[in-house]
Amino acid sequence: NNLAQKTIELFNELKNPAGINTVLLNQMKLDDIQSSIPIYLIAIKAVSQIGDYSKAQSIVKQIPDCLLVENQIPSALIDLWGKVGSVDDAKLILIRFVQPDTIEYTAMVNSYGLNGMGVQAIALFHQIPRELLHEATYVCALNACSHSGLVDEARLIFKNIEMKTMRIYSTMIDCLSRASAFEQAQELIDEYERNHSPYSTMYS
Repeated sequence: NNLAQKTIELFNELKNPAGINTVLLNQMKLDDIQSSIPIYLIAIKAVSQIGDYSKAQSIVKQIPDCLLVENQIPSALIDLWGKVGSVDDAKLILIRFVQPDTIEYTAMVNSYGLNGMGVQAIALFHQIPRELLHEATYVCALNACSHSGLVDEARLIFKNIEMKTMRIYSTMIDCLSRASAFEQAQELIDEYERNHSPYSTMYS
């Protein structure tokens, strides 16, 4: 099966992020398999790991327009552009959607956070319909606050979360610790451990 073999070859190329091979992607186009979403997702993920803007551009240019309406591809691209420092490109993808879903919103919040744009991350977070808020969305929003020094905003977000998971507690504790609010961080650790077993990452 030529398609399966080429998928394996591409995967093996991309397992080593330094070995991005655009020649193989070009060959995919020639063989009319450009609609294979998993292959493009592998390529996008590999470039995300590198964090190289020029390589990101090279890969994205080869993705057929017809795939840009598939939810998996756009959300992966938002994540990619955020990781290579091109927030404007990420925003251009998000605004194509009349109603973004949880994954797309979360990827954009994370993109802002990764690039030190905490204010924008929180502004977007507050625009997300409540039914689309997920653990990962809260974690990304709290991380954005943490890296931008927005401790009060983080406290407000944390206070309004009904189901606080270990990841959410851990992220909020990290935010408080970064702000040197060690007593409050310890209070959250104690609060969590009243109902759960101790978790090592909370102490790191």
